[in-house]
Amino acid sequence: MTAAVYTYIGAGGKTTSIYSRARQEQEAGRRVAVVTTTHMMRPDRWFVPADLPAGWQDPWQRDGIVVVGQDGADGKITWPGDDVYFRLCTAADVVLVEGDGSRRLPLKVMGPHEPVIPANTCEVHCLAGLSALGRPVRDVCFRWELLNLDPETVVTERLLAYIVEAGCLARIGDWKDKTTVVLNQADDEALCQAGKRILKKLSRPGKLTAYPAEMRESK
Repeated sequence: MTAAVYTYIGAGGKTTSIYSRARQEQEAGRRVAVVTTTHMMRPDRWFVPADLPAGWQDPWQRDGIVVVGQDGADGKITWPGDDVYFRLCTAADVVLVEGDGSRRLPLKVMGPHEPVIPANTCEVHCLAGLSALGRPVRDVCFRWELLNLDPETVVTERLLAYIVEAGCLARIGDWKDKTTVVLNQADDEALCQAGKRILKKLSRPGKLTAYPAEMRESK
């Protein structure tokens, strides 16, 4: 396998981050494959069924990007299967993986079987959304109860850092050493400053990101 594999986990903009990265890699002349180990919305373009029909590489020739998966329920796609995944890792320059779901919320706590990170991943990106700040935990965090949080508690910078640390970084085993935290939705100066303070509280390095509304992908 020759592709560099990057797996995105957490909440608050995984799909948007993946497609933004895919476009950056494509602009650099690399062939990109996108897959999910759980489920994600089937895109309007670039999609290739998991059986890899004749001509499946045409989007690579045209756009430099393919999104490969099995058709699932509600317009979503799922894991393409191990054999197809390994084939993509051989044919692509970069493979981008969505490694868990978040119910479209900006924060999440990993469940007992999450995330699902392919063994050949070289970097993990753990996302959290800064839009959660100032809102009740129950409204913004998937599986908040796994951390025994009070659902009415308002998310502060300290609590957001705790959710990332205890809800993600502490639950991914050895992958933590390959993980970069990404605080997304840093949409204004106040959120940028809050994000910088939060990053200082975490045990792994991180960065801030923000995307214009037209780039944000629905799940």
